[in-house]
Amino acid sequence: MTAIRAFIPLVALVALAACAEPHYVDQTQADSGLSLGPDVTFQVSEAFKVSPPDCVAILPLTVKAQTPQQPPPTAEDAAKVRQSLFAHLSTQSKRSVKLERVDHVWAEVKGDRKALAEQIKCGTVIEGEITDYGSNFFLLYSRVAAGADLKMVRAADGVVLWEGHHVAVSHGGTIPLDPVGVAMGVVDAAGNMRDEQILRVTDDLTRRLASTIPDNKVLALDDPAIEPAKSMTQAASADDVAIGQQLLAQGDHAGALAAADRALVADPNRADAWFLEGRVLMLDRNYAQAEPAILKSVALDHGNAKFLNALGALNANKGATARALAAYRMAVAADPADGFAWYNSAVLHYNAGNPTEAADAFYGAGLAYLKTGDYAKAERALSDLRELATFGIPVQTKVKTIEDALTESTRRKT
Repeated sequence: MTAIRAFIPLVALVALAACAEPHYVDQTQADSGLSLGPDVTFQVSEAFKVSPPDCVAILPLTVKAQTPQQPPPTAEDAAKVRQSLFAHLSTQSKRSVKLERVDHVWAEVKGDRKALAEQIKCGTVIEGEITDYGSNFFLLYSRVAAGADLKMVRAADGVVLWEGHHVAVSHGGTIPLDPVGVAMGVVDAAGNMRDEQILRVTDDLTRRLASTIPDNKVLALDDPAIEPAKSMTQAASADDVAIGQQLLAQGDHAGALAAADRALVADPNRADAWFLEGRVLMLDRNYAQAEPAILKSVALDHGNAKFLNALGALNANKGATARALAAYRMAVAADPADGFAWYNSAVLHYNAGNPTEAADAFYGAGLAYLKTGDYAKAERALSDLRELATFGIPVQTKVKTIEDALTESTRRKT
């Protein structure tokens, strides 16, 4: 009887902790006190504040060794956390590099951070290890957890700009007071073990850690066309442009350029081959060589929104704002749901000190991304709209419209 009485407050404490909000602990400040919730511990260095990164690439995450009684997380677990972190960072205004591109170059440079940064034109990386991932079931109680220790590093000199540590946990089970209570406790504990719970705690983990990384810039999107990857079997049986698109999706920029060149040898008037070449060069920040390829693609197919987006991005990087905005206007005319054109127009207006025009374009971007189901970018546009509200721009109605639509989309998914 004594053991049962001791067990009840213990389970009650676990249940209370499970319901508590996470406690954010900035290690550069004094701790704010006791919390029953899980700690999200982080630190932003002075180097970050002096020179915030405008691009972050996420390296493959490692796994922490565990005791024999508790097997370590797997490489597949680490990949899931990395993918989730990439998704949450994509809502910020930092340029990201596709994970496939990072993996491809990382293998080529054999783990050399500096060489990676030079090749992908991104000076900051996130690295770290998965400390906890999986489920434990104890009949009346279950625990599902995902944990990570991460740090953001400047590749040029190894300076740590940010670090974060957290374990997101979902507890299941109830306090058994009678036989029915025992049965219900088992059901609740077992329900906590469903596959969707590990996905939920993975999302909690990465969302909370990403929220501690400052986001204080508004930057344009950099890829004018994110196309669905085809399988290599499909690509191999198709022409060189399809092969090039597949190689680009795998992060092989040199292979993609070679495929585009082969397609252009076969047909110099092929607009999609010129666009593929220009797109790869743009992603490599080689704007001088990208320009003639993009201009050729637009000349051959002047009503293609993707090609016009690339032309807009090129002119924006050259500082030709008026020409960039004109290209984005033509892209929206060709495809009103072109979120890329709307969003990059907003950034140009924002940086030019035209907040009212920026608000209209961010709103257009939010609606476009909602229409195409890209909720992460809709969140990003919403965040920028909220920022404009701090300058006294009347965006409350626009903000509420997008917020309501995002809430409805979440309700439908659940």
